[in-house]
Amino acid sequence: MSLSAPAPTIGVLINRRSGRNRASLTELRNLIVQSPEVVARETNGPVEAEEALRAFSAQGVSVVAVAGGDGTLQSVFDLLYNKPIFETPPPLAVLPGGTTNMIGYDIGAARKPARELAGLLSRARAHRLDEARVTRRLICVHRPDRTQPSYGLFGGGAGIHQGTVLSRRSVDRLGMRDAAGPLAGLLSLVGPLMIGRNPIKPVAATITHDSIAEPRRDYIAIIVTTMQRLILGLSPFWGTGPGAIRLTTVAAKPRRFSRVVLPLLNGRAPPEATPENGYRSVNACHVEIDMTGGFVLDGELFDLEYGRPLRLDAGPEITFVRGGD
Repeated sequence: MSLSAPAPTIGVLINRRSGRNRASLTELRNLIVQSPEVVARETNGPVEAEEALRAFSAQGVSVVAVAGGDGTLQSVFDLLYNKPIFETPPPLAVLPGGTTNMIGYDIGAARKPARELAGLLSRARAHRLDEARVTRRLICVHRPDRTQPSYGLFGGGAGIHQGTVLSRRSVDRLGMRDAAGPLAGLLSLVGPLMIGRNPIKPVAATITHDSIAEPRRDYIAIIVTTMQRLILGLSPFWGTGPGAIRLTTVAAKPRRFSRVVLPLLNGRAPPEATPENGYRSVNACHVEIDMTGGFVLDGELFDLEYGRPLRLDAGPEITFVRGGD
């Protein structure tokens, strides 16, 4: 393509409620005003986000850049795949503006929103967006309380849900953002476990992955994702197989926890990390979780009830584009 051709139109969806956006909106707005190939909408919730996406579709937007956190992105996933807004969902760019930005971290978009948009514009003007594409497979989440599925990249129950609640308290009380809040939540749970104390309330669950049904048991961690790495660079997955959903569980009262936890957080399974000792990691195409308790999907918290299982299937592929190298 000739470099003299017009740059692709970028639609910027700004969630004004996202934690980091509140501190960086002025810089982002100034850049948008100076960029004729950008159209922007500021939103306060899903209704306004849907209106923004419909406007972007009518304006021929080629890339939707989302200035928000993981929860904002999850809402955009639902709108793109449950509503006939675009003929084909466009590539997404992440302008990390949330309290937590795990998705942005995973795809390599960890800079401030304005800086990430500036990099994206530079690539678009040079017609080099294809060089910065990252593909992930969404998880199609069938919730028992909804008729339409939700879509996301990360979910969890037991200690994952409880750690999310704790990290949000750290954000509210101490103003921790990005990795600081999740780190505080992680340390408050893992630290006591390493010295033989369990601060996590175990959750009884029956978990099925593909055609294998595990016996009902108590868990302190249930993690599902299709991402390559979590915030802080963690990757507590060591399973094998072709399935796109990475599932890791830790049973209540795991054995030799202090010896295995650090290698496991980095995807390295020592010999002690066996199902008999309470540790399991598999790759699956389909996962079903039947439990009573809280669950988190890309920052959204909701409750499950035993007898009404949550079903997770490998969903469609989604393309992201990055502003950075």
